[in-house]
Amino acid sequence: MILANKGYVFITGATGGIGSAIVKKLTELGYTVLAGVRSKEQGKRLKKEISPNIVPIEMDITVPSSVETASLEVGKFLGNNGIDGLINNAGCIIQGPLELLSLDEIKYQFDVNVFGQIAVTQALLPFLRKNSGRVINIGAVTGKTAMPFIGALSASKHAMEALTDALRVELKPWNIHVTMIQPAAIDTSIFEKANATSDRSLQQVPSEKLALYESALAAYHSTIAKQPVSPTDVVVKAVTESLSAKTPKTRYAVGRGARLVVTISHLPDRLRDRLLMSSLGLTKVSNPKQAHDFN
Repeated sequence: MILANKGYVFITGATGGIGSAIVKKLTELGYTVLAGVRSKEQGKRLKKEISPNIVPIEMDITVPSSVETASLEVGKFLGNNGIDGLINNAGCIIQGPLELLSLDEIKYQFDVNVFGQIAVTQALLPFLRKNSGRVINIGAVTGKTAMPFIGALSASKHAMEALTDALRVELKPWNIHVTMIQPAAIDTSIFEKANATSDRSLQQVPSEKLALYESALAAYHSTIAKQPVSPTDVVVKAVTESLSAKTPKTRYAVGRGARLVVTISHLPDRLRDRLLMSSLGLTKVSNPKQAHDFN
């Protein structure tokens, strides 16, 4: 049974660390959350563990037909109602030197972090227009300041920055506010998943190529392992403010060091590069030996 609610909000990536925290808070505030999940089992578990005010919507955002089917399901559930917010939260991290990533890996990064978000937004805009709802995109500080060895991720988040800016102007006639949340490192399992995926990927790379980056990668991972992380609460707070504020901010940089990382993007390029190399422990990395033959 669906409890009396404050309104309807749709969120992708509802079962992840940030996603489930957002779902929990919104149901506590009285929203009915239409939760994008990858399977019926995930949806049942989410509803059981968090709140009966959750309506699981099975969807794979990288498959257009799945998004279309999900939007039809949303329409049937809502009837004549609209939604008050769309939270584009689903995402993944593909990491590694750009030279060593396959094109399929990079394409998948964009399928999840960019094209999937566009597909969901297009599908749900008719429901947002009914309520002059909000679009909230979960980006990252790396969308403003690109980082080495997560270049594919940075590129995808930078694309979402641009799309957010365009949508903000395009949707203004319907009073639909569009906001970008820019978290720094958040305490979730996404980094562990990214490391595991990266390890499997690098096993397929010829040893001669991998040797070019070994010392730099070791320094990078050593530094990243020590980086401070923030609780999911900082993202949840920004999302709830984006939904409730009369005029929400266009961007919320949240988490420890987030504003500093965003500020670095405004520095001259070479100064920015030196600061990044120093902070990531890359300045002391010796010149790698050249590989003889990659063919």
